[in-house]
Amino acid sequence: MAGIIDKATSFFMGKSVLIRFVIINIAVFFALHIMAFAASLSGSDFAPTRLLALPASFAETITLPWTILTYMFTHYDVFHILLNMLWLYCFGIVFLDNFTNKDFVTAYIAGGVAGAVFYIAGSEIFTQIGANGLIGASAATLSVATATIVRAPNYRISLLLIGMVKIKWIGAAFIIITLLTAGTHNIGGHIAHLGGIATGFVFATGYKHKWWDKTNRQRKKAVILKPLHSHPVNEVYPRQETEKELDDLLIKIKQSGYNSLSEKEKKRLTELSKKI
Repeated sequence: MAGIIDKATSFFMGKSVLIRFVIINIAVFFALHIMAFAASLSGSDFAPTRLLALPASFAETITLPWTILTYMFTHYDVFHILLNMLWLYCFGIVFLDNFTNKDFVTAYIAGGVAGAVFYIAGSEIFTQIGANGLIGASAATLSVATATIVRAPNYRISLLLIGMVKIKWIGAAFIIITLLTAGTHNIGGHIAHLGGIATGFVFATGYKHKWWDKTNRQRKKAVILKPLHSHPVNEVYPRQETEKELDDLLIKIKQSGYNSLSEKEKKRLTELSKKI
């Protein structure tokens, strides 16, 4: 038994922070269904999601404070978890190209907490919000997605049957679909989504303007210049052209990812890196 636990722990810790969060969500999903199945066999009416779902009122939330965190890792419907995890994985990969692992955890948790706050506040205003509570990683995932779109709006990802699409258009399409399907159905969930979107926007904007963690954000890479006499005068202009070509390739990688480079460009990138 100990060996199995050690292997599972080693497997989990060996994955990226994005994959770890996906694994946690999937593990909770299966655990809930196993407990529900066991309860049905014993004839009990116990619903395991009640212990993890965020209540729709502040008074109930005080009695179950852990649900502010647990609800954002909890799914019961197959389509619900599939959609959220696909969304989280697709945007999470781009997120980690532009932010750190610590930033990912912060954006996910902060977005989920903001979604919880919006949901509880909304329940005091809209009587349509049911008493079943809130579950799902939608708010947390939308925080990650929004931060990614704000940070790198022109980053392209490949969509099946469509091809390369800038993520800002994917985000716009999602917002339009959300507005068209809002109505009175799942109004609590839509309110929570707004909390996640707002958090992602604030997070990415603050990152850009160095509102937080200023010590690390302002630290610049040291540049050591060689003596001017180390290069003959006739080498100056070719070197500038080389640097410009390298900069163009790096800009393309930043906007569309390393895999967007052709084999010829990848080879050229290696050659230029050695020259500079």
